[in-house]
Amino acid sequence: MARTIILAIAVTASMASLLQNTAAETTHVVGGDLGWQIPPGGAIAYVTWASMQTFSVGDILLFNFTTGQQDVASVTKEAYENCNPASPISRKTTGPAEFSLEAAGDYYFICTLELHCTLGQKLAIHVTGPAPQPSPGPSLPRTPVNYTVGGNIGWAIPPGGALFYASWASFYSFFVCDTLVFNFANGTQDVAIVPKDVYETCNINSTIAVFTSSPVKITLKFPGEYYFTSTYLSHCSLGQRLAINVTGTSTPAPAAPPPLPPPPPPGNRTSPAPVPPPVQPPPSRQPPPPPASVAPCQVVGGFYITILSIIAVALISSSVE
Repeated sequence: MARTIILAIAVTASMASLLQNTAAETTHVVGGDLGWQIPPGGAIAYVTWASMQTFSVGDILLFNFTTGQQDVASVTKEAYENCNPASPISRKTTGPAEFSLEAAGDYYFICTLELHCTLGQKLAIHVTGPAPQPSPGPSLPRTPVNYTVGGNIGWAIPPGGALFYASWASFYSFFVCDTLVFNFANGTQDVAIVPKDVYETCNINSTIAVFTSSPVKITLKFPGEYYFTSTYLSHCSLGQRLAINVTGTSTPAPAAPPPLPPPPPPGNRTSPAPVPPPVQPPPSRQPPPPPASVAPCQVVGGFYITILSIIAVALISSSVE
């Protein structure tokens, strides 16, 4: 049973990286490679898939299934919750089937074949209005982003094992100054920053830092690889661990200097006008620049934990011991 759940989550979540929403119309292949069928892990497969998407007006849902073995019906919320196929809004029996999302709101779909809905072949999504088109303008520095680890599931033993957090991380690009937010129930979980070997073996014999009060906010101060897990018994082995790679800040390249003026034509033999000596500017009264040790990004307010402070705590602790 656990293996089938892992397969379902892995397949559905991995497709998220291919289905990022853009300003143009997007076609969402329901379930990714899993398609539209009775999911091996139950209803959570389609719940997880939907949670990794952003649906907008004008998008299309594409249901891939074998004609004669499945169908897809658009139904009311009540019919979705009770798996009642009696009065569908619309029904399509030939695969692949497309549904256009023409208005904002909630949409519900089920398979009307016997027991298919009860066994998890149903889908609920929320559609938002079309995003406004941004006006063209100069490139601006990237604004730091807060990432809620695991989305709606948060930081817990995931239903699909370690592949769940691996798939979640593959959906994003992490940059210096971004922040990870770990949400969990105090007393039932914690989050630890650990070395790579501890992450890979789940042998919690050493940690860089452990935090027990939710939410934990960790600002990614430096590029490189980061590893997180829970120190609770068997939580890491059951998939509660995360590895990410952080790249440098994405800021636009400086503008190229203007080209030098062309030299005078060869026929012009007149002597150039004398150039006055340069005027020395008055002494600058601006304050001196900060020392090089100042962190590249600053955080104002909130309980933010930086890797710099974590390493400092770890070094102090080791020296005391």
